[in-house]
Amino acid sequence: MKVLGISDNHNAGAAVVIDGRLVAAVNEERLCREKNRLGFPALAIAEVLRLSGLRPDEVDHVVVAGDITPCFFLRLIPHWHRGAKNHSGQFGVLFDLYTYYQVAARYFALPYQLDRRLSRALLVRRLTPLGLHAPLGFWEHHQAHAAAAFLGGPFSRALVITADAMGDGLTATVGIGHPDGRVERVFEQSGMAALNPYYSRVTEMLGFVPNRHEGKVTGLAAYGDGERLAPLFRRSLRFRRGSFTRLGNPIGHSLGFGWYRHLVGEPREDVAAACQLVLEEAVTAFVAHWARRLDLADVVLAGGIFENVKLNQRLRELPEIREVSVFPNMSDGGLAAGAALGVDAAKPAPLADAYLGTEYREDEIRRELDRWGLDYTRPARLAEEVAARLARGEVVARFHGRMEYGPRALGHRTIYCRPDDPAVNDWLNRRLGRSEFMPFAPMVLAAAADRCFVGMSGGRYTARFMNMCFDCTAYMKKVAAGCVHVDGTARPQIVDREHNPDAFAILAAYERLTGTPVLINTSFNMHEEPIVMSPADAVRSFRQGRLDWLAIGPYLVRARP
Repeated sequence: MKVLGISDNHNAGAAVVIDGRLVAAVNEERLCREKNRLGFPALAIAEVLRLSGLRPDEVDHVVVAGDITPCFFLRLIPHWHRGAKNHSGQFGVLFDLYTYYQVAARYFALPYQLDRRLSRALLVRRLTPLGLHAPLGFWEHHQAHAAAAFLGGPFSRALVITADAMGDGLTATVGIGHPDGRVERVFEQSGMAALNPYYSRVTEMLGFVPNRHEGKVTGLAAYGDGERLAPLFRRSLRFRRGSFTRLGNPIGHSLGFGWYRHLVGEPREDVAAACQLVLEEAVTAFVAHWARRLDLADVVLAGGIFENVKLNQRLRELPEIREVSVFPNMSDGGLAAGAALGVDAAKPAPLADAYLGTEYREDEIRRELDRWGLDYTRPARLAEEVAARLARGEVVARFHGRMEYGPRALGHRTIYCRPDDPAVNDWLNRRLGRSEFMPFAPMVLAAAADRCFVGMSGGRYTARFMNMCFDCTAYMKKVAAGCVHVDGTARPQIVDREHNPDAFAILAAYERLTGTPVLINTSFNMHEEPIVMSPADAVRSFRQGRLDWLAIGPYLVRARP
């Protein structure tokens, strides 16, 4: 069966599954160049059909991830949705009203069914001009997250946990993944859970952009003292009797009232540290409880909460857990893939890689380089040439093969740098116009992973997709000081020849030259832009970032003096 999955909420996208295999997946932001674009993903739909070699009339089924998230009104007027999301804030009345509507609609059923029926008619009208006339169905938000986590994961039987702000009136679910591909839901908690606005509100309070800059809070947390302010945060979020505490009166959750007012004027490092500490306490207790109750030691995770790589480390370290798998596109950007896998009744199977996006031919790349008037060569041994420049301390951007699916750059749209300069976080971020508190991530040869990190056995699969922190060994701290955080951790991507041949070749060549099996790997994009997709995007970011070299396809481009 040929299934097209789409999601039209935060970080919208599309995916194609053919006979149980995920063959293409792209988020709309990469094509329209607007970070976390929401709304109907027309560009992404066209692109995944092209990548999978399907005509619209060959699609057997179209599935939308999300019944009433977004609701019909927001689907009808997406520009208003974008404006409200960007400007109303996490403490605004619109946020509270939307939460109440979603929860009430789910509880009373009739408004839920009416909203979905109206949305179906609207989406049929938008799909028809694209030539898509296949039957249209819906998959509930957390059902799609669960399918992505389990069916794209490495276990035939697993504890399935989903958690995010809210989708279709829910914030968290627990399920059992069975070998036939079924995810049996055993628990769900409504959007009135305190977990819903928890991290995004602190993100906004610290002056960052909610639903985008939560990673900055995670990085900042390592610089603060979490214990001092943790009692304030525990007023809101705790684990209690199998679930999370509930939101109280929304007035008590505004900046001017309730416990939040006590945080005003506190050092932002301490606020971030307390926020992270209490999140880890609550979520680890939640997962440990359900692992014991269901007697399941392998866990798969999806939902925006699990973009938090420090939290994922704490879950891996639980004595109840044997191994943790996080779906590579764990937040709402991965919903389309989950819905498509679920509808196709796929069996659980680990993803070989996350290279599911757009690829460009050599002549298309060459034409773009000529258009910019750039000087380039076509080395016979490109990996060795790149490694030599990295060994000299130069910065090389890499554009190769199919684009990654998800928030991480995994070697195909990547910027490489040597890892031993502790100041690299400052000077390279200045070039890229970024402000980050967590250091750049390391790319590490699989054969050297246990030499560099502690506890790899519980997260080796997830580490292929850079979705978990690990404690660094003394050796790692010595040879790669530029990518070790102040708390002694790093968020590695583990590469091998089978799954990442291009990255493996460059890193292996670098190790032969320097003796170090580690490189810095950061995403190839300027600040507040999506990761580059096309050769044009790559050349523009290469020039704006004042990088030394661009290895694009088989070509090597030197920056102009």
